[in-house]
Parts: sequence; C-alpha cells; structure tokens
Amino acid sequence: MGLFQILSGSFAELRRNPLLFLPKMASTTLWLIPYIFLLQSAKIDLAHATVSNDTLIYTVLILAISPLWVVIDSMYPVLVEQQRKKKRLDFSAALRHVFGRLLPLLALFVLILVVATICFLPFAFLMAFGIAYAFLPLLGLGAIGAVVMVFLGGLALYFVPTSIILEKVGFADSFQRGFTLTQRNFGTVFWLTLASFFFLLLAFVLEGTLGSLGVAGFIAGRYLGGIVTVYLYIVNPTAYLEARGRK
Repeated sequence: MGLFQILSGSFAELRRNPLLFLPKMASTTLWLIPYIFLLQSAKIDLAHATVSNDTLIYTVLILAISPLWVVIDSMYPVLVEQQRKKKRLDFSAALRHVFGRLLPLLALFVLILVVATICFLPFAFLMAFGIAYAFLPLLGLGAIGAVVMVFLGGLALYFVPTSIILEKVGFADSFQRGFTLTQRNFGTVFWLTLASFFFLLLAFVLEGTLGSLGVAGFIAGRYLGGIVTVYLYIVNPTAYLEARGRK
C-alpha cells in the first residue's frame, strides 16, 4: 500500500466507521472542561498579577486526568488492528489491551521526555535570549531549530509508539521493532510525517482562528483539532500494519 492509498484508505475507514471518533471526542471533552475553567481563572490572575487557588486546582486536575487521556488515545492502534482482523470494533477489549501495555508506554514517555529536554535546551536558550534582548533573528533561529527537532524526532520514532502498544513483548523488543520498521520504510514514513505536520499545522491555524471568537469558538476549535488527530491516529497504525505485513 503506497502513500496515497494509506492516506485515502484511512479517510475511507473513518467514513465507514464514524464510531472511531468516539474515544478521541471523549478524551477531548474530559480535558476541555477543566481547561476552559483554567483559562478563565488565568485571565483573572493575569489582570491581578497573582495566582489563585482556583488556577492551581484546575492545573492539578488537568495533570491528574492526563494519564487517562493518554490511555484513551492509545486505543487507536488496537482499534485499527481489530477492524482489519475481525471487521468490528471492541472498545472494552482495546482499553484492556492498552492497560496491559501501561508500563512500556510509561517507559517510552519517560525516555522521550528526557531526550527531548536535552535536545531542546539549546533552542530554548536561543529563544530566551532572543526575547530578553528583543533580537528577533535569534528567536526565529531557536523556533526553527525546535520545529526541526520535533520533525526529526517524529520521523525517527514514527512507528515506535504503535509498536509499543501492539506488540506483546518487552519494552526494548517492541521499541526495536518499531524503530527498525521505520528505517526499512523510510521513504513512506518521511512523507507520512510531513503530511502529519501539514495536517497538524492546518488544525492549529484553524483552532487559533476559532479560538479568537470566544469560548464557543475555542470549544469548536478543540473538537476540530480532535477530528484531525483521529485521522492521523488511523493513518499511523494503518501504515504500521501494512509495513509489518511485508517484512
């Protein structure tokens, strides 16, 4: 299956099975409600140059529910595999599968967090100095460097999260399988990563535009972003399963 077939096939799958939107819409709603209250509280705090208890409570609440958000979103590779094998969706089975892979997922999260922090520090310093000294070229250089690092990281690890979720082996083995599969299909993965960045950028612009219209626009923008994210969540495991089947 080529690049166009993966992209168009994923879109067709969503048209056939609109229930695939449910997990992401649920996680978006779960995160959205406290986030709206946090934004309102933060605006008041900004006007008074203080940090209120409400802001702290909403921040803690968002951090507390973030793991559940990650678990729900991690169901998508399992759902895509279910549809290919059984021609039906079993959300409870997908959720149980993800809970069974929590430790490898946590290990991946910690690894990416540590590596990303180390890699982004130089660009963060460039942007900080650019802001502090009002030197836009330095700020722009730092921002461009950070975007390039995100792209290269997404490219190098494109199949790794899906492999961690789907492969019923240890962390090291599942990481290696995903990384190797990415290398073997580098051409397709490159264009898929580029397409993903394009769709995310488009969603970001649309969310920002809608968000400027007020709370209703912000909510609409978040759900629009969720719809785009679901499409990318279908594209990635579709490509992974195709690549794994050819190895």
